[in-house]
Amino acid sequence: MTKMDRIPGRAAYPRYFRTPEGRPVSIRKMAAALRAIRANPDAEYPGWDWFPVPGHFILREFRRGLDDRINLRGASHV
Repeated sequence: MTKMDRIPGRAAYPRYFRTPEGRPVSIRKMAAALRAIRANPDAEYPGWDWFPVPGHFILREFRRGLDDRINLRGASHV
């Protein structure tokens, strides 16, 4: 993606993630949380939604969002 392809006012890479309830989470905190969730994916974790969510659901949703971002980026180069 060149500077000319970017949307004005939008960075090429995100500075934070948003949880489904709209709370911003820094990349560093998200990486630490994902490491903890991968260590115990069957546990329930608060803070992702308004109710505790199983770790495997969080990992699946994170991966789906990542795949979506990759696919959107690839489509802009075609």
